[in-house]
Amino acid sequence: MIMQNNRQNISIIIVNYNGRHFLFDCLSGVIKQTANGDEIIVVDNGSSDGSAEYIRVTFPSVTLIESGMNLGFAGGNNCGVKHAKNNLIVLLNNDTIVHPGWLEGLVNAIAEGNVAAASSLIKTEGIPERYYEKNGSINFLGHNIMRIFDQPKDIFFAGGASMIFKKDILGIPFDDDYFVYAEDVYIGLRARFMGYRIRHTNASTLDHIGSGTSKREKSGFLTYYQERNRILNSVLFFSPATIIKITPFLMVNAVAKCCAALLGTKYSFFGLVKAYAWFPLHIPVIIQKRAQLRSEAVADEKEVIRYMTGKLTNGESAIGKIINSVSIFYCRLVNLRVIEIKK
Repeated sequence: MIMQNNRQNISIIIVNYNGRHFLFDCLSGVIKQTANGDEIIVVDNGSSDGSAEYIRVTFPSVTLIESGMNLGFAGGNNCGVKHAKNNLIVLLNNDTIVHPGWLEGLVNAIAEGNVAAASSLIKTEGIPERYYEKNGSINFLGHNIMRIFDQPKDIFFAGGASMIFKKDILGIPFDDDYFVYAEDVYIGLRARFMGYRIRHTNASTLDHIGSGTSKREKSGFLTYYQERNRILNSVLFFSPATIIKITPFLMVNAVAKCCAALLGTKYSFFGLVKAYAWFPLHIPVIIQKRAQLRSEAVADEKEVIRYMTGKLTNGESAIGKIINSVSIFYCRLVNLRVIEIKK
């Protein structure tokens, strides 16, 4: 049990969809770290595996919200935030096991007034240990690139598997239309364009199974949201001039992934086509969303871009290094001042 120590109370939100087999390990660890005034909210997204009844019987102190339908990660967390009574909001995946000090570490990481969100050290199953030696960043295609930042506290966005944010700054954090994938990048971009910082802390750690729920969905469903949302983040947040500059990246990405879908099983070709077709079919929606986000933005986008990476691949092979070198050279050529380009 964490002592109060005059800290603010916290609302912890866990979205669950047919994840009953994760709930005991997840909730048991979280409950041990809460204090009086904290609340744990589980939003059950219409599970059919008995999750809701299991929570009511096994964890009666947990606030259970039954949405009655699958709202996805974005909608489910938004629902939880609307019901949360505290200003400090923690979002936690149900397929996680928190380590001692996890919650206290997150609270300390967000203590500074100009920090809007912070992320734990999330050790995901299957990720090599060396990738945790440095924090990664995001490129213009929305892909995570590992081992970018030299300072352990630096990070581009807070990972959605375990993050804390201030409700009085970010309010209802996500766009419900994202449903699943790239929502954590969305909230990171929102916070940075609003002029706030984002922090990472190694003092808050947890184990993450990774895709514990979504891996059961069909590949077309996953591919559509992964690809659509990654591109949508760039289209919504960056200026028209920057979007024009990154268009070659988007075109090469589309061709490469479509070829990979036709020749292999990593992507769904139908899911990719559906994702790309979404943009010309929803121009009015995009304009409306951009206007809303721009109305709250105060930071120069150059200050946001300098925390991004120009690398396209995590690969350390000769081909991977050549691809990254060409990509960074292009960023330099069109004046996209990513982290690899020193001022």
